[in-house]
Amino acid sequence: MGSEKKHKDIAMNQGHGFSHSVARATLIAACVGCCVGVEMVLEAVNTSAPYLVFLPVVAGACALSGVGAAMWAILFSALSLWYFFLPPYGFSLPGYADLAHLSVFVGVALFVCWVIDGLRRANDALTRDNVVLGCKISTLLTRARTQR
Repeated sequence: MGSEKKHKDIAMNQGHGFSHSVARATLIAACVGCCVGVEMVLEAVNTSAPYLVFLPVVAGACALSGVGAAMWAILFSALSLWYFFLPPYGFSLPGYADLAHLSVFVGVALFVCWVIDGLRRANDALTRDNVVLGCKISTLLTRARTQR
């Protein structure tokens, strides 16, 4: 019976390989595509904020899926910004000012990911500490009850 459970666990963990990463990257690319659409709508109504539109995707990817997914979001966002919103449009070499803006965007996105990852790690450590503390309290309560 124990071997049967072990085989089930192994079979369940096989789905988190390459296909899972491709699906995650595809979902992130779709979210970045939505951001491109939102920014195009904003530009149509004379409101231009291309860098700000992409930061929620980066932060969301990092918070929900980790730093690896956030790196995909940063890459897709930077490429989309470069292609659609930096003159001359397409993958032509932008001017120094636009290249500096894009570099600042990447730096800010990396900083946001660093902060979110730090919060995730701290939360995980607190969760582990809470489990250990709960076990210690349970042991102490059991000892107190048996000593009565």
